[in-house]
Amino acid sequence: MPTGMAVDILLAAFRKLGVGVTAADINIVPWNRSYKYIQKKPGTALFSMTYTPDREKIMKFVGPSIPSVISVIAPKKSNIVAHTASDLSQLNIGVVRDDIGDQLVRNLAVSNDAIKRKNSTKQLFYLLKSGRVDVVAYAVDVFKNAIKKTGEDPNQYEEIFILKKGQLGYAFHNSTDANALAHLQKAIDELRTDGTIDKIIAEYR
Repeated sequence: MPTGMAVDILLAAFRKLGVGVTAADINIVPWNRSYKYIQKKPGTALFSMTYTPDREKIMKFVGPSIPSVISVIAPKKSNIVAHTASDLSQLNIGVVRDDIGDQLVRNLAVSNDAIKRKNSTKQLFYLLKSGRVDVVAYAVDVFKNAIKKTGEDPNQYEEIFILKKGQLGYAFHNSTDANALAHLQKAIDELRTDGTIDKIIAEYR
């Protein structure tokens, strides 16, 4: 069953609205498939997603829910250092297909041959752990939480290059009724004001 900061915040917002949605109603789908699906299928939503100008043109966002730092992450024992995009081009980089990390690395003109794509965070972690890539590009909090779930120590991994500082939110198909989303936005804003969101985030850090 889905768990995490974004899940807890969304369910708290639905409870505030009196909507009986539970974690069991949330489906886990490979990111690249769901990213394409939300653009084609009315009545769908996808989270968590980093706000970008391009995405805001084709989807409707509610949030933000969680601050996000997307970084290049490496095992500490590897002693890898990267100061520039040129340094990154010397590495094999793991990403989740069509995730913001994938997009940001491509924008740096890193060779496509150096980018290894997987369909889930779990697959991405095992790619890094097995040494099949040198580093991964992903949202730091999300990746470290995924490491915890495997029983591994996230402190054995470090950020070596920040790609983007931003915000995560809930993305909806562009045809979604704006009035309905306004109610959800209001609920999330109230959760932020009363400190609920900060408390939820603190539980996972």
